[in-house]
Amino acid sequence: MNRIVLSVIAVAMVGCASPFGEPGPVFPVSAQDRAGTDYFPQALREMTLRCGVFGVGGGQREMNGVTDWYGRHLRAAGEAPLFRSAGPSLRFTWLRTFHAPLVVRLDTAADGAVTITATELSGHGGYEPGAIGRRIERRLSAGETAALTRMVEQTGVLKQTAATCNIGLDGAGWMVESVGADGYRFIERQSPESGPVRTFGLHLIGLTGS
Repeated sequence: MNRIVLSVIAVAMVGCASPFGEPGPVFPVSAQDRAGTDYFPQALREMTLRCGVFGVGGGQREMNGVTDWYGRHLRAAGEAPLFRSAGPSLRFTWLRTFHAPLVVRLDTAADGAVTITATELSGHGGYEPGAIGRRIERRLSAGETAALTRMVEQTGVLKQTAATCNIGLDGAGWMVESVGADGYRFIERQSPESGPVRTFGLHLIGLTGS
């Protein structure tokens, strides 16, 4: 990497030793979480969103069911729970109801080099996950790493709220996870038509060649 790229990464690495940006919604991870088999920490799984005007009349969205669904597809993709990783790592999971699930993971080495691992399953995001249909693994170029750093900073994706009440029967789940020295972060959206999660997710999809 040249000096300019290294300096860009160094700025983003302050506080979390990675090009994945500043801390956003951080969920605590207990000793019980680390010893268990769940893909997400208990604090996240127990979170409930009150939906509707002032939380009245609109019902609620329980994250336990959401995380169970994502965990099912991550398991089929051969992925491990990200919060148990030493990091710095970032993972994007894309579950489209009628299309193949896609999982993109970015791992940062001590020298700042970033490796991308992308796994596409043979099933459907809204139904059975199927088996691993395609997997690629490669190191990002200096230019790709610098662009990734800029994308994180410009979108502020890791500073977004964990989840919203915007859901639908069909569509696509977009989930971003990150883990580093500052902790574990989780951001999830349902069929975002615009915004940080969609912009960032499309950038990662582009890195897979899909």
